[in-house]
Amino acid sequence: MTRARVLIISVGGSPAPIINACREYRPDFTYFFCSGPTKGPSSSIMVDGPGNPCGDNRYVDCHNCKTKIPLGDPIGPAIVRQLGWDSACYEKIEVNDPDDLSECFEVLSELKKRIHNQFGSGAEVAVNYTGGTKTMSVALAFMGILQGQWEITINKGSRGDLIKVRGGDIPVIANTISISLALYETQVTEFLRRYDYSSADEILSQITLRQHLSSDKQEKILRLRRLCQAFHAWDMFDHSRSLDFLRIVGGRFVTPYIEALTDLTGVNRRATGYEEVVDLVFNAERCSVQGRYDDAVARLYRAVEMLAQKRLENKWGIDTSRVELDKIPENLRNKYRGFQQSDDTSTIRIALRRAYELLAELNDPVGLCWQKDMKKLLTSLEKRNNSILAHGIIPLGEEDYMQVENVLQSFINEVLKSINVKTRCLQLPSLEIMEM
Repeated sequence: MTRARVLIISVGGSPAPIINACREYRPDFTYFFCSGPTKGPSSSIMVDGPGNPCGDNRYVDCHNCKTKIPLGDPIGPAIVRQLGWDSACYEKIEVNDPDDLSECFEVLSELKKRIHNQFGSGAEVAVNYTGGTKTMSVALAFMGILQGQWEITINKGSRGDLIKVRGGDIPVIANTISISLALYETQVTEFLRRYDYSSADEILSQITLRQHLSSDKQEKILRLRRLCQAFHAWDMFDHSRSLDFLRIVGGRFVTPYIEALTDLTGVNRRATGYEEVVDLVFNAERCSVQGRYDDAVARLYRAVEMLAQKRLENKWGIDTSRVELDKIPENLRNKYRGFQQSDDTSTIRIALRRAYELLAELNDPVGLCWQKDMKKLLTSLEKRNNSILAHGIIPLGEEDYMQVENVLQSFINEVLKSINVKTRCLQLPSLEIMEM
């Protein structure tokens, strides 16, 4: 099925460039973007007005005989009559105030919806902003840039004065890549500032799909997209996929993140074993930047829980999901046997608080840190339990997060220091990604 060719062209000043553009583009349908009769002269009459609305009515007085001498041809039928078009080929889109940028843009925004409804998303749309007021031209060009896939053209020709192109002009495609990239970059920057890699990648995809880029610019955008995809995977805890992406991208600034991922994924056997705990803390920070405070607190809770689990497993060989009683000191076995919840007499499960209590009973430094700060730790953990993402119905706010973060992150840092653990984990990049 042939795609409809649609032209939107601003009207004003000389009719010749408008007529030339229509003949050059040969549209199936044309929207003439005109000024209405509300304020000052109307360009709408040039499109299909009676008589000679496109005639040049400028005159000068002869110094000798005082008669009026025409500067141009006063005979000039309306644009559609010169083109030989009937009313089925075009429509006039009028703006009341041609110098009101907001009104011009709003009128064009409504037109965009109408084009989609009438011709579908596959229509070939071109805009030509040669005619009309400066404000109308700016609005039309800007709308074209925002659409990405619309072709933006302007007529070029010789000028006899500083007023307008009068004839001998040819419509050419305007180079809007720099402007488009600047607009996209503004959006990408805002998303990256919030660690929203997926949304940033979505915006970048519009550049690679809609813009004709030089090979250098294209490679830069593609690299940035791969980085966004890598860090989005990391943010979703898909560390193996993130590592694959970053190894493809490579580069000096990427190396520290690759090293951190080799530890997180277990590729590096010399990792401390506590990388996942620290990674959760960084993930919580990113959630808080996005205003997702319930998620942030949930991650901090999990980090504290995981810290006890890792310590019991790495130091004492105890799995909290299946505690073997013979790995617990004999003087504690009767106590922990009482925590059994099934007929299995050899194993039990212990949750966060009991895991730390066991570490304290084992005289482990992690458990001793817990004992020292237990009261304020339990108060902070209770906020998570009351959260709508846990057992309660209370959404957490920024102040709640800051209180919990201050207590739990300090505890985690103190614990890791007490057992001489230092990981290579680091916070993911935000705006720095633009320079990677």
